[in-house]
Amino acid sequence: MSRPHSIRTRLLAFTALLLLLVAAGQLVFGLFLARPYFLRSKKAEMEDFFTYLRSNYSDNTQQLYELLRPGEDGDNIRVLIHDGRRVVYTSRPMDINVPDAPPLPALSDQTFSTEPEAVELPFRGEESMLCLTGRFSYGGGERYVVLWVMVESVESSIALFNRFSLLILAFVLAVGAAAGILLARSIARPIREIRTVSRQVADLDFTARADESSSIRELAELAGSVNRMAGHLSAAVEELRLANAALQRDVDRQKQLDQMRREFVANVSHEMKTPLCLLQMYAENLKNGVPGIDREEYCDIIVDEVQRLNQMVGSMLELSSIENGLASMRQVPLELGALCRDTLARMAPVLAEYQVEGPGPEQTACVLGDAQYLEMALSNYLSNAAAHTPQSGRIAVTLACMDGFGQVTVFNQGQPIPEDRLGRVWDSFYKVDEARTRTEQMHAGLGLSIVKNIIQHHRGSCAVENRTDGVAFSFRLPLDETT
Repeated sequence: MSRPHSIRTRLLAFTALLLLLVAAGQLVFGLFLARPYFLRSKKAEMEDFFTYLRSNYSDNTQQLYELLRPGEDGDNIRVLIHDGRRVVYTSRPMDINVPDAPPLPALSDQTFSTEPEAVELPFRGEESMLCLTGRFSYGGGERYVVLWVMVESVESSIALFNRFSLLILAFVLAVGAAAGILLARSIARPIREIRTVSRQVADLDFTARADESSSIRELAELAGSVNRMAGHLSAAVEELRLANAALQRDVDRQKQLDQMRREFVANVSHEMKTPLCLLQMYAENLKNGVPGIDREEYCDIIVDEVQRLNQMVGSMLELSSIENGLASMRQVPLELGALCRDTLARMAPVLAEYQVEGPGPEQTACVLGDAQYLEMALSNYLSNAAAHTPQSGRIAVTLACMDGFGQVTVFNQGQPIPEDRLGRVWDSFYKVDEARTRTEQMHAGLGLSIVKNIIQHHRGSCAVENRTDGVAFSFRLPLDETT
């Protein structure tokens, strides 16, 4: 298969072919068509000249001279006028048999026509002339007219025309070649640029743009179309990239949810396994009447384990209700400072062995929320703090307003949480280290997960940070702008 040619090569080839056709046409015309064309044109001039003479004729020699001079000087037409007896006018001396004059034909109506035509006649060997013989009436008589032109003069004009045509042809060839090269460049340059942009688009590079300022409208429109195509493809690829990223996030989230679900089931099974085993063991001992056991102590243990299971199931139901939007949370104005003080007062028996500090009456922040669930969130923070604070340690609840949010912070003295585990404290059943829990009461690890879900349903956020001598948990809620 032959290699395709570039558009520049094709344009140059087309221009060269066009110029060759022009040169060939000029040559053919000069060699074969010029003489018949010029003779036909000269015959038409002589016939028109006769008509003009007949229309404006006068026997006055001076008037005839003025009338005939343009044709004689400009068209090189020679004239002989005869009235049947004498020569009225001649372009040559009265002796009409001079070498360049035609022989005078017989003066008869057959020879001289009223509607004459110029014909080519032989003259002196190889020479010839164009001759027209005609007559018209004037002053009651006939005027016989002979017009002639030497063909040699016509051929001289043809030769001059051919030489001039060659000069014109050379000029046209030079100008045409230069114009063809410039045209080829002006067309090839934007096409090459469009080709480059198209290749970049094919390689998924949509940053390049073709020049739309071409003087050739079709190329400018093509460049604009390529640019629009690149823009649309860029937007489509970006949308596809974002869609893929969103899909990947959904997949990752689904994997995370599946993992969390598996962990949840495993944790629930683990948390329930111990109390169920204890219940089974103590119940079997009581049933079998094992000697030496304290029946009252066994009953107390069974009641405690049942309460623990009941509390765990209740927390799980509460968490599931919040996560799935089943919990009905009212959004009413409430004051966080009062909520903190009321919660601390309610939990005073639980926090009696710690140094507890709460917000003063001057610390206030109005938000929209459900007092019951926000109190539950704060209680879980306080229970978590109590579980990880050494005896007589400090627990402080503070309230602050910043950047349109009200922030409640619960600080407790104690060991810090490892930095690589701070993000997981909000997961269900997650426990950083059982050894950190100083109380003998077992915790399922659902409190902080419940707090996070409650606060998120209130359009807020939760945070945890290690401090110099302890850990601070906080949540932020948008302030009520209507108050």
